[in-house]
Amino acid sequence: MIAELADLIDLVPLAAVPAVLVAIFFIAAEIGFRYHRRFGGKGGAEDEGQVLSTALLVLALLLGFTFSMALGRYDERRQLVVQEANDIGTAWLRAGLVPTPLGPTLQAALADYAQVRMTSPLPGETAKLARAATLRNRVWALTATAQATLDGPRAVSLVSAINAVLDTGTSREKAVAARVPGEVMLLLVIFASVACFLLGYVLDAHGHRHRFASGVLFLLMALTIMLILDLDRPADGAILVDQSAMESLVASLAPAGG
Repeated sequence: MIAELADLIDLVPLAAVPAVLVAIFFIAAEIGFRYHRRFGGKGGAEDEGQVLSTALLVLALLLGFTFSMALGRYDERRQLVVQEANDIGTAWLRAGLVPTPLGPTLQAALADYAQVRMTSPLPGETAKLARAATLRNRVWALTATAQATLDGPRAVSLVSAINAVLDTGTSREKAVAARVPGEVMLLLVIFASVACFLLGYVLDAHGHRHRFASGVLFLLMALTIMLILDLDRPADGAILVDQSAMESLVASLAPAGG
């Protein structure tokens, strides 16, 4: 049940997230306001304010923790793009040490592989992932044949470079598939809604709704959650991983690959 609810968050378009969340927060605050008006406790407004302050503090910690998690995974994906481009470029150069015809054939296979990897491979792109796996197998088969034509140091250098290409490719695919757990995002939205409920509850204790100030707070909370989702979604949104390193590599290898 929780997993199904968490999956619903991904169904909301990123641009619509702030509006949806602000609406939820206003509804939660209004429920809190009306609840206090009808069932208000005997405690003073100061005591209720302390409860709200604690809830907002915990919410801030949860927002910061989730933002740090999403930012860390985004940064990992960004670094792996550069690393894979460097690894493929190094392997392509070392393949040039292999005598003809194996050397040019291996370089052409690496250029084809770079073309497939020019954009981050998304988990749902099964055809692209299968194509990349097929090319990795081809590159390794050619490497196994080519290293036999080289002396010891050059053979070790070539195999090491190809191994780096294969390892980084797998790491990049796993990094793109890694997301902030949906349960964490669901908890974040629920906790934010509860904090808004408490805000409405406390505002009624003070006798004022303060809709404008509350709206600004709700908007800031919604934009922060949208930013977390933007960092966590590799395929859509405004914050996408820069692919220029792979694009430059493909452009430099195009004559050899063609």
